[in-house]
Amino acid sequence: MRVSGIINTALVISLLFTGGSRASGSDLHWLWDNQCAECHGHSGEFARKFLEFKNGELQGRWHGEALLGFMHNHYATAIEIDAVYEMLLAQTLTEPRFKQECSSCHGRAAAFVRYSVVLREGVLLGRKSGRPIQQFLQQHQQLESDDAEFYTHLLSRVAREVYRP
Repeated sequence: MRVSGIINTALVISLLFTGGSRASGSDLHWLWDNQCAECHGHSGEFARKFLEFKNGELQGRWHGEALLGFMHNHYATAIEIDAVYEMLLAQTLTEPRFKQECSSCHGRAAAFVRYSVVLREGVLLGRKSGRPIQQFLQQHQQLESDDAEFYTHLLSRVAREVYRP
């Protein structure tokens, strides 16, 4: 069984033992991958291709419908709609730099976060080293300080989406 299969099985078992309710603690990327990706693909690619931030809200690029209204009528559990909306909004507004510059070594950002970093008291740390990611990034691949800050912010956001309380 692949690692992702083990994690998915663990999440399904967790859902069974909590009565199917993991609303406030669901890994939003896992939720998307298991409930939305079959039709819509990867969340970041979907957000950047099909959504736009217009008139203060996230809308479908072609039909112009407000995404929140659409989501309320489209299979999403009411408790998760706001969280998924915020995730898609962040992806719409963020350049796909992790995919372009990091994925060849680190895979997708959410998977990287799940397996390589932890979030403790709001600080992103390397899972094995326990070292703050921001410190590590300042020395990784000769990143400029602005780039290290961009990736620290990005990975921290993804970690808050993955490791929800």
